[in-house]
Amino acid sequence: MLTIKPAKEMKGAIRLPPSSDLFFVSIVMAIAAKVNAKITPFDDIPFMPWWEKAFEGHASFSGENDCCTVSPLNMDFAGPITLAYEEIPYRDFTVFCLLGSKKTLIIDPLPKKRLDLWTAFTAECGCTLNIANQQGATVLSLSNEDRFRVKDTVKNADQMHLLLGLAMGLQKQLTVTTDSAFSSALRNIVPAFGFDLTVSSSLRDKNDDPIARRIRFMQMGKKPAAPILYNVTGDFSKRKEGPCEITVPGDDVLCAIVLAAKCVVPRGSLIVENAGLESWNSQTLALVKKMGGVVAMQETGMTSFGSVGTISVQKLGLAGRKVECLPLYSFSQQLPAMVVIAAYAQGQSVFRGIEDLRNDDPDGIAQIVSVVKAAGMRYGEMPDGIVIDGGRQYDGFDIADHLCAPLAAAASVAALHCMGTSTINDESIVRRWPRFAEMVLSLCELKGGTSGAAEQGAIL
Repeated sequence: MLTIKPAKEMKGAIRLPPSSDLFFVSIVMAIAAKVNAKITPFDDIPFMPWWEKAFEGHASFSGENDCCTVSPLNMDFAGPITLAYEEIPYRDFTVFCLLGSKKTLIIDPLPKKRLDLWTAFTAECGCTLNIANQQGATVLSLSNEDRFRVKDTVKNADQMHLLLGLAMGLQKQLTVTTDSAFSSALRNIVPAFGFDLTVSSSLRDKNDDPIARRIRFMQMGKKPAAPILYNVTGDFSKRKEGPCEITVPGDDVLCAIVLAAKCVVPRGSLIVENAGLESWNSQTLALVKKMGGVVAMQETGMTSFGSVGTISVQKLGLAGRKVECLPLYSFSQQLPAMVVIAAYAQGQSVFRGIEDLRNDDPDGIAQIVSVVKAAGMRYGEMPDGIVIDGGRQYDGFDIADHLCAPLAAAASVAALHCMGTSTINDESIVRRWPRFAEMVLSLCELKGGTSGAAEQGAIL
């Protein structure tokens, strides 16, 4: 259990460790592309022992000078890949990329609603999802791969990860029309593996017409007659020659948690280094700015997934806002931190577009609500979202139930500004971020004049 005492100030600097989620995606893509990939940095990835066991017979791993080389193996006797549902990063992409690569997956536990969605998606693509049971766990494999097709309909952004994962695993080409500009980690990393991926607007050809440009200029401020659509084209049938060297940015989920902690404890100056600055991995940062927070950003480098830099939180005085969490893949892992920020902002915040979380077991929205209720926050629940009535003072609380790492960590930082001591089940936190307490609490000065670092013996 993690014990959290109230903090009066949070200051200092923290450098984010590499994103374990994006590290895992890079491993999966190396296996699907059948190419050796050198992935850096490698010095702070606690999941590696579990991943090496899961991918035994499918890939070998060697580490040297903060670099991990992933070498795909083509072994006929390689067994199924066993993964815990809760811990599968970029779940839709990962699962279908591996299935398309002719891998058999054992996923435990796999919610029935999610399985039904995956079955329907596979059938829509012309393939068959084979389902079996092994000692209570779900065993998945793919057949009829030669019938792969993509229906000529507009796909929402969240379906894109499923389609691109399957196309990459099958080494196929696809062109899909979607309703968003498709801001995703895949836009950067797919070309880094030597494949083509392009996104073009349906207005592109019209932009070349001066008359059409003049008409649009005259109509500025008016509601468009039709939504802008985008064409996403991927070619996974051939790979450009050359080495595959992947650099992973800082952990965007941990960045969201740290920003939430700073919003809970506004006194003091905080600097966050190695933070992702792309639109798909900085949703919490965007929310803080939208709520009225003054945040400075400076780009310091480039990774295979986009730019990284330094975030300096300068002033906070946040007001509630409405957030459309679309596409959900950009929000789902950061949503717990965003809810905590909303609980301490003045006024009401609304998070919508998260109904897909109800397909998890337990219900993803209900899990967030369980933490909100435990902390005594005022809330409202909707089929597709949650309303938080913020700006209140909360008492200490206790959570003994298991929560996923982002939610447990968000609950922990929410407790930093409660009236009393709180305890949180930190099993999942320790598994994902072994030094979480050290990283976050070392920045805090607790009420009574004690530093968080001095309290860590009791906290850990």
